[in-house]
Amino acid sequence: MTWQRLRPFVFITIGGFLYSIAVNLFFVSNKLAQGGVTGISLLLHYKFNTPVGLFIILLNIPIFILGYIILGKGFLLRSAYGMLAVSVLIDVTASWKVPPLENVILAPLYGGIIAGIGMGFVFRVGGTLGGGDIIARVLQHKFRNIDLGKFLFGIDFTIIAASALVVTVEKAMLTIVAVYVTARVVDLILSGSQKQRSVIIISSKPDEITAQIHKHLVRGVTMLHSMGGYSRREGEVLLVVVQLYEMDRLRRIVGEIDERAFILAFEAKEVQGEGFSFPSPARQHLEQ
Repeated sequence: MTWQRLRPFVFITIGGFLYSIAVNLFFVSNKLAQGGVTGISLLLHYKFNTPVGLFIILLNIPIFILGYIILGKGFLLRSAYGMLAVSVLIDVTASWKVPPLENVILAPLYGGIIAGIGMGFVFRVGGTLGGGDIIARVLQHKFRNIDLGKFLFGIDFTIIAASALVVTVEKAMLTIVAVYVTARVVDLILSGSQKQRSVIIISSKPDEITAQIHKHLVRGVTMLHSMGGYSRREGEVLLVVVQLYEMDRLRRIVGEIDERAFILAFEAKEVQGEGFSFPSPARQHLEQ
């Protein structure tokens, strides 16, 4: 019970430390910008040599007050801890510097990877680093028909575009690379490295296809009762979840039985259950 309560704060602390390493060793050392409040703090640091972490805290104070009024205190607790942790750690590790990299593309790549791992740790336990995340959520609360991701992109793009006046256009463009790499790594950590597909199969031979999937792929199949919108014929639609590397074999199984079958595949962001999040005894002969 104690670990379950401490776990989010441990993950946020580790994530904040990794993010601070990325900021100081790769972004500041190579004079790259960033999005959100961190980006504004970096620009102030480049222009006036102000401490990055301290100004992250100062800039976040009015944002947190606004967030508390509109979003309530429940969401803000872990966000406040995340913001304070990363702010303190950025200033603590400010003296950790490396010479600017000769190959300019390496800084946003390495920095983006490390920052993405750190942010992934934070987001994994429901925390945030404050700043732009809270502003985006406040805006979405006001304009519910617009996606949260669009607000986040708009905030980051505005700050990075403005950074070109301070760090040059080239550095601003390299920052976009860093932000993109960070986002991809965060997605990888949150969704996992295994890619699954949810597959819907519409066929006049559902029983035969189900039997072959059970035999050759050893995957569970769900039969959903359906009716054709045009033909009004009733039938069964098959739903099966497979790993990405199993898709080709699934297509061949279906095609050999019913070449007119309709196959619709979706990327499954997260799958929990036997054969995916833990081993299936029935599939041991396939996975050896």
